[in-house]
Amino acid sequence: MITLLSCVHGYVRAQSRTVTGSVTDEAGNPVIASITVKGVPGIGTTSTETGSFSLSVPQTADSLIVSAVGYARQTLVISGTVMDIRLAPDGGFNLDEVVVVGYGTQRKGDLTAPVASVNMENATRRTVSTPMDALQGAVTGVQVVSSGAPGSTPTVRVRGVGSLNNENPLYVVDGMFMDNIDFLNPNDIADMSVLKDASGAAIYGVRAANGVIIVTTKRGSLNMKPRVTYNGYVGVQTPNNVLKMADGAQFAAYSLAKGDRYVVDNSVEKFGGQDTRPAMDTDWYNELLRSQALITNHNVDVQGGSDKISYTFGVNYLDQDGIMDAENYHRKYNIRMQAEARVAPWLKIGFTGHLNNFNQFSPNNAAFRQAYFASPLYPVYDPSLELANPVKFGTSASIGIPTGFWFNNPIATAYYNHNENKGFQILPSAYVEAEFWRKKLTFRSQLSQRYQSTHAIAYTPVYYIDNDQRSDRSYLRSAQERNTNYILDNLLTYRDEAGAHHWTMLLGQSVREERWRETWVSANDVPQSPEFWYVGQGAQGIGSATGYGEGGFRNAGVSFFTRGTYDYDNKYLLTATFRADGSSKYQTKWGYFPSVGLGWVLSREGFMENQSLFDLLKIRGSWGLLGNDGIQPNAGYAIINSGNNNSAIFGSVGTSYGSRVPGYRVSRFFTQVRWEVVEEWDGGVDFALLGNRLNGTVDYYYRRTKDLAFSRPIPFLWDRVYGNWGSVANSGWEIGLDWKDQAGELGYTIGINATTLKNRVVDLGGLDNIMNGFPEWTAEFPARIEENQPINYYYGYEVVGVYQNQAEIDADPIARQYNAANPGSPIQPGYLKYKDQNGNGELDEEDRINLGNYLPKLTYGLNIGLTYKRFDFNLALQGVAGNKIHNLNRAMRRKYPQMNADEAFITGLWTGEGSTNKYPSAQGSVASWNLQASSFFVESGAYLRVQNIQAGYSFNIRESIPVRVFATADRPFIFTGYNGFTPEVSGMGYDANVYPVSATYSLGLNVTF
Repeated sequence: MITLLSCVHGYVRAQSRTVTGSVTDEAGNPVIASITVKGVPGIGTTSTETGSFSLSVPQTADSLIVSAVGYARQTLVISGTVMDIRLAPDGGFNLDEVVVVGYGTQRKGDLTAPVASVNMENATRRTVSTPMDALQGAVTGVQVVSSGAPGSTPTVRVRGVGSLNNENPLYVVDGMFMDNIDFLNPNDIADMSVLKDASGAAIYGVRAANGVIIVTTKRGSLNMKPRVTYNGYVGVQTPNNVLKMADGAQFAAYSLAKGDRYVVDNSVEKFGGQDTRPAMDTDWYNELLRSQALITNHNVDVQGGSDKISYTFGVNYLDQDGIMDAENYHRKYNIRMQAEARVAPWLKIGFTGHLNNFNQFSPNNAAFRQAYFASPLYPVYDPSLELANPVKFGTSASIGIPTGFWFNNPIATAYYNHNENKGFQILPSAYVEAEFWRKKLTFRSQLSQRYQSTHAIAYTPVYYIDNDQRSDRSYLRSAQERNTNYILDNLLTYRDEAGAHHWTMLLGQSVREERWRETWVSANDVPQSPEFWYVGQGAQGIGSATGYGEGGFRNAGVSFFTRGTYDYDNKYLLTATFRADGSSKYQTKWGYFPSVGLGWVLSREGFMENQSLFDLLKIRGSWGLLGNDGIQPNAGYAIINSGNNNSAIFGSVGTSYGSRVPGYRVSRFFTQVRWEVVEEWDGGVDFALLGNRLNGTVDYYYRRTKDLAFSRPIPFLWDRVYGNWGSVANSGWEIGLDWKDQAGELGYTIGINATTLKNRVVDLGGLDNIMNGFPEWTAEFPARIEENQPINYYYGYEVVGVYQNQAEIDADPIARQYNAANPGSPIQPGYLKYKDQNGNGELDEEDRINLGNYLPKLTYGLNIGLTYKRFDFNLALQGVAGNKIHNLNRAMRRKYPQMNADEAFITGLWTGEGSTNKYPSAQGSVASWNLQASSFFVESGAYLRVQNIQAGYSFNIRESIPVRVFATADRPFIFTGYNGFTPEVSGMGYDANVYPVSATYSLGLNVTF
């Protein structure tokens, strides 16, 4: 058998010839392009960084197909053994460009859905630790909210929010379903597509309601010479837009103005100063933040292939320190392997594997909250505190400020913290693909798996600062988590054509299982040395545990799906999909998700032949249903409720207290929960103008989530019942424009994208409203869900100014009515003035209104790229508008009047008639009248950020080794009016001092051997 294969292989080589050459753009710059032989599947190569290529071509072949991202695809007749190929820019809209869609690919010209293909070259210019951070501001319809904490997962929303449960998109990495792709390095990714509408995403059924992001990692090509590429950078992160707090003198003046003289006197007496001018001036943010934090990323890829086998091997290392001046970092190692072998002309097998090892040390973000509260009138360290141990940290108690969580020493909070999470993840995927009927019928079977194991350790040592900030016994919590998932996909694809008719039919079946289990144990009195952090009899550490628990789930599903595409003369387009999903999570086992998309390429019509405006004009429309199974499954068992609400005290006699007897209550209510369903309509136009230099796309979308799942109260009972009760709608416009041109040796590109969003609650199942909000502050500063309003809008009074004098107070019916009812604490000049919405002369519930919510009405991005000879330059901007942030930092003064404040607040306070119409007086700042939920605490979240600036220079070390060096500034500037560290606040937009986003400055190198 081996002899026979050798003879066949020798015969094929004898019947071929070698074609060499180069691929360049119109300015002569080398281009990395894909070069395949027309009509001969499996034979192709990729040009090198210098543009050169070498390809063994059968004697019977007559043409080569050359394609590259950003350039017009060309089919060239083989004119000899040396070919110099020059590609022209396609304006970014190449109809023959292949785009990754669900379970396959499609020509860009055949798409009837708004599938966004991400430009990975621009994405990899960012010095970020996750791919989705690199996507921020780059794709219409996608909002990315970043966090500055090392290793943190950004919030990603596709076309708004349609659920109160899970709003995250589905990620598909080389066929495997994932909750996020933080483990990937952007340099690992070859293609990334975003399926935004129902027509494109319905093929994924119950997992697709929040959009689908498909990731294909890099892989080698047949007949590709071995190529080694290094891409890396070293940079520093610096705190950006640091919030300026009131200094010692300003806080002292503020304390005196509101009657807290004792704080000032105590500071002067203990830490020095004169009269009412304390010497102490602690800048807590300056103490808490590093001036510089290291980030470094190194990536090595090896790619190549023979005439039968292609392969890829990649290694990546990321090391990112946090800008909090305490132990916090993120380190990860990635190994990526891919191989594909054509074992017969009709059969190929392949394997892809990812190994990810990570170690993340999470900071105690409470330190940032406490730094906002902390008075500058006491020091970080206080050697005079005899009981402080082991470090002499200072305490607010020394100047008479109440202690407790919010007034704890923030530096000590950051210091006495050990929260480490480390583990590994393996993603193997193997497939076999058989072509039963050449170029027509293909069968593919792929098994994808995921195994993740993590170990989280939280440790608190023994320490003492004051009676509230202390730990009398050490505490250890050790938790093990295991995720084990698999997906088996079987796909049968049939392609055919007859004259101008072209069609494709996909039949698929998928089986999946997901398992998660957590086991945790805790113990007290654990030695501080990590060598003793083991719990259990016979362990090196503690012999017995003080706590133990387990959690987990196991879900399974099976799916059947089909997709058909048809086009006539590449002019009239049709795509139809249908998926049936079965799930073990719900009593309603099956869900059915159809979609249909239509397209019309007007520019191919005869009546468009004589016009010179449009190079391409295509209109399309689509409709479909999507599912969201990221909600709670059926609770098919009785729920036992315990706690004080269900217990009682017996035996109380006179002054003698009785005994608490625990009680239990069984919740008897049950509903049949099913997945949420999204129905979406989309209409769009794709166009190219002016010789393909200007291209763009415009879409209008309307998506409505039905069967919205949430928990609702049961009248007259303590119970709540979870079920499908409501509906939410999201709608808006998406616009993307790109201009590409060349002026002599200067090439330039300009890309603009913008997305609008209107979010509205359609139905709440008969409820008037649902109150929501920040944990522990929902009652004071609520967010509200109500029909015909945006989801989770801030609910409160509208501030229309500040009372300037007593006459203004006496003339206001609201103030007169309030003062009459509260003679001991009347409204005074310098207090906030609220609008009487219903005109009844009193401030009541009906005067509370919609103060805005956290969802931007507009997101946008701008990208400018320049090339000149060997130089390149890129500038990216990104921003949002129309959203609000609830500044909970300022609002917390309602409960904690001794807290500090940002400098803008302190210096802006009302000091007399005409001084300001925006801020209250110092005394008013702590009065309950001014600390109600109102527009005073709700600020604009709009911003414009310079997202990325990069300049590069390319040259060759010898002709065969191209090198590019580059300098990058990532997120160096932000323009915003918000009074906080960053307007990027996740969740519902309540800012309780989030981990700040940093600027990164780096130098990098890219070299290919």
